[in-house]
Amino acid sequence: MIRPLLVGVHPGQHPDIVQRAAGFAHALGTTLVCVWVDVGPVPDDGAGERRLTTELDRALRGTGVGWSLVVTGDGDVARQLDEAAVGHDAAIVVVGAHRAGADGWRNEALGGSVAGRLSHLQHRPVVVLPVLPPPSQDGPDSAED
Repeated sequence: MIRPLLVGVHPGQHPDIVQRAAGFAHALGTTLVCVWVDVGPVPDDGAGERRLTTELDRALRGTGVGWSLVVTGDGDVARQLDEAAVGHDAAIVVVGAHRAGADGWRNEALGGSVAGRLSHLQHRPVVVLPVLPPPSQDGPDSAED
């Protein structure tokens, strides 16, 4: 079996990122290690981890891919993902293009993109998945002729 695939996750993340990572893991015949770096100013009291576990379970149900969740609490997302990839001997690291909201803005402003920094830290492939836009409220039948 190939080494696991590592994917960066966070509560409230669009399920598409982890689902596409699961597709890669399934195609490679491996498992998924989901890593959340809690960058909040206050350490998580467990509610975020429970929420994320529920979201991952929902997103990954039926994929046939085994997965685990690792939570770490250092504000340097790229460094923590790098350490997790080394610790789990990940074959590939998958991240979304950017985090939305204040956490993403803060990370970008303080140290550049997580994906960019991670690609310089890693000695393994880093796959950066674009965040897909939400489905359009206008269906194909809503256009007027």
